[in-house]
Amino acid sequence: MARKFLGGLVFLLFPIILQGQAVSPVTPKVASVGIGGYFSYGQTDYGQYHSFGPGAYGDFNYELRHGIGVGAEAEARFLNFHKKSGVYEQNFLIGPRLTYELGSRWIPYGKFLAGGSRFHYPPFISNKVYDYTTFAYGGGMDLKLDRHFTLRPVDFEYQHWDFPPTGLTPWVYSAGVSYRIF
Repeated sequence: MARKFLGGLVFLLFPIILQGQAVSPVTPKVASVGIGGYFSYGQTDYGQYHSFGPGAYGDFNYELRHGIGVGAEAEARFLNFHKKSGVYEQNFLIGPRLTYELGSRWIPYGKFLAGGSRFHYPPFISNKVYDYTTFAYGGGMDLKLDRHFTLRPVDFEYQHWDFPPTGLTPWVYSAGVSYRIF
């Protein structure tokens, strides 16, 4: 009888000692993953060309404290800025991002990305595609439309390419929409 009483007491008090608690099924998730697409406009810093083109991005977010989050973003961008001459560039970047939720819908963020970019010169210079190390920093604003869809009305990046002899420093503005997977 004493063993049953002692076993029952341990069973009841063990969660209290460990400070365990049940989590409500309506507790908001602290992590999310989304994928999206956008359209970009930018200045290439190669001559005075302006570029246009589509892109895709994915992001992972983890809420540290109420409203403040950290995460990662990956993107691929395909820009054509002089179709007649065949000049284009592509970016493949990934890196960390920091978010701060304003209210329940607006989420401004800052990011630092690194990766590679490809540049296709005009045919009279070269018919090859060259790869360059690229760093980008920037930020933007996301707007939650509902539980799954997020509008990205503004995303701005300032890039630095390891482009000979002194590098390129293009800027790019993008706008798009994403779908939250979970």
